[in-house]
Amino acid sequence: MVVALNDNVTVTDLALAAYERALEPKRLRTIPGGHFDPYTTQFDKASDAAVEWFREHLA
Repeated sequence: MVVALNDNVTVTDLALAAYERALEPKRLRTIPGGHFDPYTTQFDKASDAAVEWFREHLA
């Protein structure tokens, strides 16, 4: 799960609580910035985290 730490669209606290309730396998990557930063200014960090997880669990 990729969570923006200063998200004001999808509240960070709720996203982190959902992560805590999720079953394994799971991994959390936090990204500085707001809601859209994982898709724009932090895309490399967010997409690297996703690719890493998919390779580990779907390869």
